[in-house]
Amino acid sequence: MRIACTADLHGNITDYRALFEFAAQRQAHAVIVAGDLLPHAMRREDALETQRRFVEHDLAPALRAFRAHHPTVNVYLLPGNDDWAAAYVAVEELAVEGLAHPLHERVYQLNDNLWIAGYACVPPTPFSIKDFERCDEGALPAFSFDHAFVSHGGVIRPLQRHEFEGLPSIADDLAALAGRSDPRRTVYVCHTPPVDTPLDLMPRGRHVGSRALRTFIERYQPPLTLHGHIHEAPALSGTYATRIGATWCINPGHDQRRFHGVLIELTDGMVRMDHTVYGTQPE
Repeated sequence: MRIACTADLHGNITDYRALFEFAAQRQAHAVIVAGDLLPHAMRREDALETQRRFVEHDLAPALRAFRAHHPTVNVYLLPGNDDWAAAYVAVEELAVEGLAHPLHERVYQLNDNLWIAGYACVPPTPFSIKDFERCDEGALPAFSFDHAFVSHGGVIRPLQRHEFEGLPSIADDLAALAGRSDPRRTVYVCHTPPVDTPLDLMPRGRHVGSRALRTFIERYQPPLTLHGHIHEAPALSGTYATRIGATWCINPGHDQRRFHGVLIELTDGMVRMDHTVYGTQPE
């Protein structure tokens, strides 16, 4: 099984085309975007229309062109914390045409031996869009909710702190996801990286990944997890992959100057990987 993976494309159609070309050149069996699919859209007056328009006018045509030449290659698209849930509905509608598989809280069979499952939510951030944020292990950070908004139901509206605290946590959602396939034979695509790894490293040595996700990986030991969210982590840490027990965890990173993608090959329990910028990861 060969997987072409990237993350954090944020509506850059040039990077989407680079991903599809990379997947075709490397003869990937599956293509994955591990979160933050759509353009930055912070003006509430036109945010949903901006992101929906990108799906209709840019992403869908690119997917049609890819599928026309590679009809057996499945594309899996996970939203991230910069995507409005009401706009992600347009991504989900791509499945009707067979162009892509929406991945948030979904499970699919990759082949006879592997499944793929997705989870978009990240621990709380200081940013305004809260559709794909959830409480992590530990206390809720002291971020202000004065400018916190959600779009479930198709309308952007304010979110109160007590509402956020009442939502299922990352740990709750991952536990539910684990019951839908065999975790030891499932590739988990989670926008947040696990905490305290090279994949969630921020400037000044801060780590902002999910504690609940790390606990989940330590418990279930899936063969592979794919992430994004922290664009600069591979450049800061010097690596785009790390191990937690027997699990390989990957964050391709993102750089506006050049496309970041990883080709991952899973064969008989072995994981091999090659990055478009950083090259082969030593085992």
